[in-house]
Amino acid sequence: MSVTAFADRVTGCYRRWPGLVLFLLFLATSLATRGFLVGVDILDVDEAMHIVGSWELLRGRHLYVGFVDNKPPLLYVYYAVAQLLFGRGMLAIHLLTVLFTVPLTALGVSAFFAHDRRGVIAGMTFLVFGAAYLAHDMHAANCEILMLLPATWAVAAVRDEQRSQRPGWLFWAGVLLGIAMLFKQQALAWSPALVLAAVLASRGARRSLLWSLPAFVAGVAIPLLAAWAVFAAQGESQAFLYWTVFYNFGYAQQPMERSEALVRVAKYFLPFVAATLGLWILVLRSRSLLSRHQRVLVLGVLVCTFPIVFVGFRMYPHYFVPLYTPLALGAAPFLARLLIFPLGRWARLVLAYGLASLVGFSVANGILYLSGHQFPWEEHNPEYRKVADVLRADACFKGGSMFTWGPGPMFAYPAGLPLASRFALPYSTICGYVPGNWAIRSGRVKATDVIRPEHWDQLMGDLERNHATYILDGARAFRNWKAFPIENYPRMVGFLDAHYQLLTTVGAVRIFKWRGCQGRVQAD
Repeated sequence: MSVTAFADRVTGCYRRWPGLVLFLLFLATSLATRGFLVGVDILDVDEAMHIVGSWELLRGRHLYVGFVDNKPPLLYVYYAVAQLLFGRGMLAIHLLTVLFTVPLTALGVSAFFAHDRRGVIAGMTFLVFGAAYLAHDMHAANCEILMLLPATWAVAAVRDEQRSQRPGWLFWAGVLLGIAMLFKQQALAWSPALVLAAVLASRGARRSLLWSLPAFVAGVAIPLLAAWAVFAAQGESQAFLYWTVFYNFGYAQQPMERSEALVRVAKYFLPFVAATLGLWILVLRSRSLLSRHQRVLVLGVLVCTFPIVFVGFRMYPHYFVPLYTPLALGAAPFLARLLIFPLGRWARLVLAYGLASLVGFSVANGILYLSGHQFPWEEHNPEYRKVADVLRADACFKGGSMFTWGPGPMFAYPAGLPLASRFALPYSTICGYVPGNWAIRSGRVKATDVIRPEHWDQLMGDLERNHATYILDGARAFRNWKAFPIENYPRMVGFLDAHYQLLTTVGAVRIFKWRGCQGRVQAD
């Protein structure tokens, strides 16, 4: 078959099934830009927490009661489903994300422009620039990239004024946004942009507005109420609301020194802006090429993403992931006008910029994760595997359980043992450690006011009831935990003294074993 005949066939398929052809294109691009890292076990420490939580879910434990975290439930369902499809381990989650979640999100970006030339370019822009940053945050299967799939399609659902005037489309946009919130609560931040676009589209048609806005609110509420009903049916609605709503509100309100907030902006957000500067410029150049409705919607979503980025001023780079959708949408019209063959000088420059960003970060990510060098990142600490090897060699390992004082999920993932407590790691309500706050982490600022005695009761009750086979003390081995040594917590020390003996020490990590276990005790 000649090249011309093949091109004609592809064009014919695109005219008949644009969504399918584009999905395959985006799938190939997703594999090309992200596929080389799918086999990396843990890209970011959050992945360890998520997969350990999914294992507890698959073991039949209930979220927020048998396993607690401040993330919404669909995150753990996603991780569990991925492993039911592709097998146990992070490879399954990375495969599902690269093969389906990312290309389907790009398809949603394209759908905003009804899959025309601008849509194709927008989808490709999302894929290329979404991979052109540190994989630690942008390639990891975190809440933001999962949230972005339904949230992007929510924006596409009201892509023009006609749809924004119809209650049905606004209802489905609300449902999708509600589903997105069950991956990450911050998805709600996009709702003002969708509401504003609907209000402006319905000017002069008040009757339409009276139906459409309640339809949108109902759409958002239905997935949230359904999730609440599931937990309420088990008598667990209070725990669900506490960990997913109230705990997060308190987490965002924890005091942070002004100097630290400024340093975090300079260290994390400004480099991201520099890496995506071309997109920001293209968004400004594209404003006049968008319809009024599109302009309100795209720029509104862009502005509404900033609360997601700056919440708590922690500036974790994965907080920036939701910016890729509005940036890709905003840049596409000007790119579509620019990228016309034969390519002019500016078009070649833009393509070179995008390619250089992708290749540069891909090489950097390959060095960070595939070179074999152990960089000083928490995920690269070799003690996790060493501890797991010690546990596996112990006679009590089979049928055992574990609890870790410190970064628990990073130890639990390679060990594969069930958790002995609902607390996968000592939360701020247990020890006062608040992630993403250097002043608290270093001990300069105390957060003991957030410690809850009832959570200590739950923790100790879990450990006593389950006869935790192993308790790991990893606080001494990790910078983030050195201000929270286990010796500062008398109830835990008393429990260890009464029921445990030191099995061995791996580096600075102490491994304690339940005295009631009849397995052999290794020499220290």
